[in-house]
Amino acid sequence: MNIGNKKVGAASLGAFLALSLVASACSKSEDQPAATSSASTSPLSSPATSAQPLSKYSPSIEVSTVRSVDATFKYAEGDSIDSNIWTKIFENEYGIKVKNVWSVDASQYHQKLNVSVASGDIPDFLEVNKEEMKRLADADMLEDLTKVWEQAASPYLKNVLNQDAGVGFKAATIGGKLLGIPKTYANGGISTAPMLYVRTDWLQKLNLPEPKTMDDLFKTATAFAKQDPDGNGKADTIGLALNKDFMDGGHGSLNGFFNGYHAYVDIFVKDSAGKLVYSSVQKEMKEPLKKLQELYKDGVLDKEFGVKPTSKIQEDVAAGRVGLAFGTVADGGFIQKENHTKDPKAQWKVYPLFSIDAKPANPQLWDTANTFYVVKKGSKHPEAVIQLANIYLNRFYETSYAPNPNPFVSDSKTGIFPGKYAPVVIDPLNTNLDAFRKVQEALKKGDGSKLDFPANIHYDRMSKFKAGDDTMWFSNMVMGADGTYSVINKYDQAKIGQYNLFLGSATPAMSEKLPTLKKKVYETYTKIIMGDAPIDDFDKFADEFKKLGGETIEKEVNDWYNKNK
Repeated sequence: MNIGNKKVGAASLGAFLALSLVASACSKSEDQPAATSSASTSPLSSPATSAQPLSKYSPSIEVSTVRSVDATFKYAEGDSIDSNIWTKIFENEYGIKVKNVWSVDASQYHQKLNVSVASGDIPDFLEVNKEEMKRLADADMLEDLTKVWEQAASPYLKNVLNQDAGVGFKAATIGGKLLGIPKTYANGGISTAPMLYVRTDWLQKLNLPEPKTMDDLFKTATAFAKQDPDGNGKADTIGLALNKDFMDGGHGSLNGFFNGYHAYVDIFVKDSAGKLVYSSVQKEMKEPLKKLQELYKDGVLDKEFGVKPTSKIQEDVAAGRVGLAFGTVADGGFIQKENHTKDPKAQWKVYPLFSIDAKPANPQLWDTANTFYVVKKGSKHPEAVIQLANIYLNRFYETSYAPNPNPFVSDSKTGIFPGKYAPVVIDPLNTNLDAFRKVQEALKKGDGSKLDFPANIHYDRMSKFKAGDDTMWFSNMVMGADGTYSVINKYDQAKIGQYNLFLGSATPAMSEKLPTLKKKVYETYTKIIMGDAPIDDFDKFADEFKKLGGETIEKEVNDWYNKNK
């Protein structure tokens, strides 16, 4: 749906950033030996009609798909997207020959796919977004995977796709039928929750206590903006960083600020009557906007925020101009890291969201899946896509990698990363959260010898940091006892987090009107924050939003919700 595309795209990017910069979960270095496992190399033989998890088809089967590739797909001599380490693993060890009907650059994938869908010529399985899945479902072109899933999914795969308590599966269920397998990303789910970054050396310099409440946040931000914490004699510091796309979830966004007032951004939530409503125009949004207007007028917020993208906020942080910012779990490992690298005296700490009242703040979460693997109706082996997911997870996570040759080793010299070649990629949402817990326990014991990947990588980095290697500061920022994952761990233990309650594809009115309405939300709220419009314009705009299409959108959303409870 349109409401989620930008948000999930950001989530996906954040996941890959976290994997490459924080966890290395998709770019394991060559000097990391792979563990061996007979479970992944000796699958049991079974009839071709069997759906036993991780069993070998005998005789072999062939299934077709289509692929999206890009410039990052690099191959060793003789390899291609059609013939590589993965195709050999599937065919030689599991009896599954995967045939790519076509492969195109990622920028052309959906256009090419639309042509295939229109002609009714689709492969045995393929990756689609919510709108494409709904269109195929309406055309009765998709196989019901409800029973197939129960039979073919390994216990580990089932566990992985239940880490969001079924949110992804609900999005993949249409008319009571499971029509797709959610494609989840590492560092999704609870790991997408916002948190507050605070520059603690500035706290010490200004003799300020660590913030514990929203009121503390306001006082700290004001002091950072007005009391010259960098000591250069200039009024050039920013109390609370804010970017022009302040509802996009990026560094310097206000999602976490709004959540502290029990307000949410660009999702559908329940109102007091149990009806789904668009969060950005609910009454809970008015009070935080009023407070932001006050902070802007008082010089606490950057006067130029209205033209600053997230990249500029990152530059401000690196240059030592920012003391407070809302961000996500991966940010400290590469944004605050740049500040500390340039100024080793710069120190940061992260905090869970504060609440404006006695009710705990509930952090907003991104969708756990926005793309899905679907199977053509009538496919001879509808379970094959699930088997491919079983194999991927077994090789990557369950058995701590396959023996050499290892599809998860990235060659630092050539940039070749065979992990990209897999046609079905499903990653555990809690990959690094689980690693954090293992690392903290191992650090207490002083022994990380039994840790698996990626916990062993984090333990090694943390050990180096504790021994005085400041180049590992970024690792402590993320995996330390007070690092970003400590906040995620607190959220997870408290079992909090607000997902979008509308999980379907974009409704007709949403596709037509929501993009324009969202622009109006930004325009109106920016004017309010900057004082160019009075706070009471919020009420006028909320009413206008409904008249311009919001009421119709909410009706369609509730029709979906009532059918899919």
